[in-house]
Amino acid sequence: MKLSDLLKATNHFHKENIIGTGRTGAVYKAVLEDGTPLMVKRLQDSQHSEKEFVSEMATLGSVKHSNLVPLLGYCVANKERFLVYKHMPNGTLYDHIHIADESRKPMEWPLRLKIADFEPKISDFGLARLMNMQEHWATPKGDVYSFGTVLLELVTGERPTHVAKAPESFKGSLVEWITQLSSNSQLKDAVDKSLAGKGVDNEIFQFLKVACNCVLPTPKDRPTMFEVYQLLRAIGEQYHFTTEDEILMPSDASGADYMEELIVAREERENY
Repeated sequence: MKLSDLLKATNHFHKENIIGTGRTGAVYKAVLEDGTPLMVKRLQDSQHSEKEFVSEMATLGSVKHSNLVPLLGYCVANKERFLVYKHMPNGTLYDHIHIADESRKPMEWPLRLKIADFEPKISDFGLARLMNMQEHWATPKGDVYSFGTVLLELVTGERPTHVAKAPESFKGSLVEWITQLSSNSQLKDAVDKSLAGKGVDNEIFQFLKVACNCVLPTPKDRPTMFEVYQLLRAIGEQYHFTTEDEILMPSDASGADYMEELIVAREERENY
C-alpha cells in the first residue's frame, strides 16, 4: 500500500489516532478515502532488509486462521515499515471495563468470566522474527502467561503495564503488583471494587488463583492452556454458557501445533 494513502488515513499518524502501543510498535486507527476502516501498525526499527521484509509479508499474508486478525497489506518507505490489518470494531478490553459514560454500570462479573472464554484475535503473529525478538517468546507456556495477564486485567480492572490503585511509589507491572500482594497475603485487595460483595466472591477468588498460576515466574510451573480452559469452565458452570461459546479444539496434530504457536496476548503485554 502507498505511504501517501496511509498518511491521509491516519491524519499523518496523529497521536490521537493511536489505538495501542506495544513491543513491536504503535497501532493507529485509519479510514481510507472510500470510508473503509483499517488498523495500521507502525513497526519499530527492524534490522531486516526490504527484500526480507517483503518475503516475510508474503508468508504472513497467506496465513488464514480464526484467531488471527487478517493482514490486508503492508508498506515499506525508507526505513519505515507498516502493516495494515482489518479493523476490529469492538475496541480494547480496558475500554469496556472502564466505561467513560457514568450512566452505564461497570462490567458485571458473569460477562467478565464469559470474556475469558471468547475467541482471541491476535495481530502480532509472526512478528517475533521481524522485530529481532528471541524465539522463546512464542512458546505454549509463554502464551499461558500472556493469557494470565488478560485474566488479571479482567478481575482487577487494571492495565497490564500500570496499576492505578497501587501506592504511588510502586512502578511495576500488574503481574509484579499481584506477586507482591500474594506474598503479603493481600490478594483480595486486587479485586475490582465494583465486583466485591455481590455473592460471587468465591468465584472471583478462584478465577484470581487461576490467573496467578498462569503468571508464575517458572514456565514449567504454569498450567497448560487446556487446563486453564477447564478450570474457567468449571468456575462458570452455573451460568450455563451456550454451546456457541465453546472453544473448538483442533482435531488434528498439525492444528494443535499451529495453535501452540499463537501468542495469546494483547498489544500491551509485558515480557514474561
